[in-house]
Amino acid sequence: MSTILEWKVKQLVDRTAISDWLPYEAWDDTNQVYRLDDGRIGVVFSSKPLLGLSEESIQKLTNLFESDLPIGTTFQFMLHASPIIEPYLDNHVILAQRGQAGERYVADARKTAEFYLHARDTQLTSNPPLRPRDFTVYVSVAFPTQETTAQGWEDERIHQAVSGIEGQLNTLGLLPERVGPLQLLSLLHVLLNPGHSWESRPPAYSDQLPIRDQAVRLDTKATLRTKMIELDGKFLKTLTVQSWPVQWHGGNNRELIGSLIRFTDQITCPFFLTLNVLKFDQVKAKGKLRKKHVIINQQASGFLLGLIPSLKFKLDHFNGVQAQLENGRQLIGSYFQVVLYGDTPRHVEEQTGALRALYRAKDINLQEDHFIGWKILMTGLPLGLPSDDKALIDGLRRMKTYHTEVPAHICPIVADWKGGGAPVVLLTSRSGQLITMDVFANQQTNYNMAIAATSGAGKSFFMNNWIKSYLGIGGQVWVIDAGFSYVKLVELLKGQYIQYGANAQRLCFNPFSKLVHWGSNAGGVDDPSDRADELATLKALHAQMASPSRPLSDVELSFIEEAIMRVLEGEGCEGCPDSVHKVLKSMTDPRARDLARVLASYAKGGMYSHLFNGANNVNFENDFVVLELDGLNEQKQLRSVILLQMQMNIQAVMYKKENRGRRKFVILDEAWDLLSQGGNTAAFFETGARRVRKSGGSMITITQGINDYYDKMRDVGRYLLENAEFVGLLKQKTESIAAFRNNGRIVLSEMEYRLLSSVTKTTEYSEIFMITPFGRGICRLTVPRETQLLFTTNPDELSMIDRVRKEGPKELSIDEAIQCIIAAERAQAGADNPRLA
Repeated sequence: MSTILEWKVKQLVDRTAISDWLPYEAWDDTNQVYRLDDGRIGVVFSSKPLLGLSEESIQKLTNLFESDLPIGTTFQFMLHASPIIEPYLDNHVILAQRGQAGERYVADARKTAEFYLHARDTQLTSNPPLRPRDFTVYVSVAFPTQETTAQGWEDERIHQAVSGIEGQLNTLGLLPERVGPLQLLSLLHVLLNPGHSWESRPPAYSDQLPIRDQAVRLDTKATLRTKMIELDGKFLKTLTVQSWPVQWHGGNNRELIGSLIRFTDQITCPFFLTLNVLKFDQVKAKGKLRKKHVIINQQASGFLLGLIPSLKFKLDHFNGVQAQLENGRQLIGSYFQVVLYGDTPRHVEEQTGALRALYRAKDINLQEDHFIGWKILMTGLPLGLPSDDKALIDGLRRMKTYHTEVPAHICPIVADWKGGGAPVVLLTSRSGQLITMDVFANQQTNYNMAIAATSGAGKSFFMNNWIKSYLGIGGQVWVIDAGFSYVKLVELLKGQYIQYGANAQRLCFNPFSKLVHWGSNAGGVDDPSDRADELATLKALHAQMASPSRPLSDVELSFIEEAIMRVLEGEGCEGCPDSVHKVLKSMTDPRARDLARVLASYAKGGMYSHLFNGANNVNFENDFVVLELDGLNEQKQLRSVILLQMQMNIQAVMYKKENRGRRKFVILDEAWDLLSQGGNTAAFFETGARRVRKSGGSMITITQGINDYYDKMRDVGRYLLENAEFVGLLKQKTESIAAFRNNGRIVLSEMEYRLLSSVTKTTEYSEIFMITPFGRGICRLTVPRETQLLFTTNPDELSMIDRVRKEGPKELSIDEAIQCIIAAERAQAGADNPRLA
């Protein structure tokens, strides 16, 4: 029997073109809607997915399904896990080209793109074998017109309803954009021509042909099998949800695409989910329900209840639906479907088994659509659902009757965070979603970031990648470090490396030399607030010299300010700390003389005189500068002053006209150690952070834990954390999470704390929980082996790189040594590993 059914369905499809099954007739550009082949009017919206469904969101979805719309209106919510990531990668390369930072960076951007494309065709991680992809929500609504049914609406009323629905989707939290014909053709190209490349998609839309005739490539063929569909060389399996658990809340909908916590419970192939909803005639639907309710009541009241226990469940179900109707809910038709794409029959069967196990664990029962898979596929496409309730309920036998709150709870519009801004930094989520990151896309407050992680969690690895990504688009980066984390990167990128320990006798950090808004360096049209900010930083710097562990009083600060102003008036940029010392010493107030006494170490004749009196010769001659403050661990008072002076130097460069418009970073690594001295640093950074923001820059601080900002850096740490719009949390100690949770230092939901506790690092990737103005989510950094070796802090790998560099007659560069290592590994393991390819 199955062979006969299969033959009949196959004959039906073989005799018709694929495009004949599609409903898309024409595009009404004036009203931004589609005309379908059955006379209906349809609209399609695209949006980023939501990160979760709240009670408020579920209520708004319920309201949408209960909107005053004609009988036969169809809603379809599709969540598409698309393999098409080329737009992100193309833009990543374009950013490097526009940045004009050098051909090396363009080549590196192309290598990154090739790495992700290769991983898309193979795998990005091994367990599970995830591939990078892109999740998008498509919402389509089709309306019967007066020409199609007696209950249909006139066109103008439908156009008004479309605008209303768009507004409802906005209030829901989606960012709906109307899908035009070319974008629809691109989507259909991916769904119906899965064996074709993205480059072979339709280059344009022609209004001289029906849209459906432009959606399928001429050489695309479909072959129907009993359990699957062979389409364009790929294999598709359609499944429909037969039953949902008795209790299911929309807050669980992220689990429909895989688990956020259990890494192996994932759907690793391309797929899409579609919730199909049909608006019923309420009078007829309630009449049918009432009849069934009467029958079930009669059956459950007699002896049958003892013989058929399921009658009790049915009776409870009907009673529940009736109660919902009495509370104002409506009846609606709905079914939920899944379509999986595989490279081979075996692949798609394996994915089907994994999906069924994933859903079964949630008490969601899936049934495979044998023989009717093609029809299910077609009805699951945007605007593909017909408005014929009889055909869907009695013919297709998939649509069931629910009250309107049910489809609101199972709506597949939740997926992983996509990041925010241009694809400067590329990451992925736990489900493979490609994440883009650019802190400068935040136009509301600031671009600052705070990063915290335990030792060995990968923070240096993450920052090396961050720095390289921004340098690649023409950015500028200054790093103040005390741990040699960026030596290899500086050498490879030919940056500027200033090491205090090796150059202490030759360096001079005179703060007056680098003033921008005072003396001979002033441009004459400076904003008064800029002069005030620069004076404030200069005052805080001298206050730190005078009192490295105690904030000065207002009176003491006033003496320092008066002394600095006298020096500026008399010497301008030729001034120095010795001049400030002399002015304070000349004052009659003993408190001023006390300040002069403690400043003596920085005046001529003092132990630090050579470091601060003379012309400042710490010049930044590169877009990438690393200042290594080694040798100062035992001189923390001096280190705190030099740190502040380096900040002033950096701010002076940031303010240069030629650097305006460039993305700029000042990075304090091991900030918990550099800023633990306290004293007057809080006042300095309060002004300094504002100046960095005004110059279009970002300040990044890196510590070993969030609690360091409060417990070790105290006031300055609290200020830096509270003024960081971006927070990155790598792997944290359990007790650290408990501590800052109890203190309310990072406010997260219960689920977010659970996610944070699961952040990990493996040999294939490191994870970071990002908190940003664009949203929140776990990001994975996965890089090619070449990049991993460049960023590594693993002692064995560092030793291997050094050994390879020195093996030959001529010492190799880091780049050459890494290439030799990769060549040897590739020869041993083969190029199947995406990280080696």
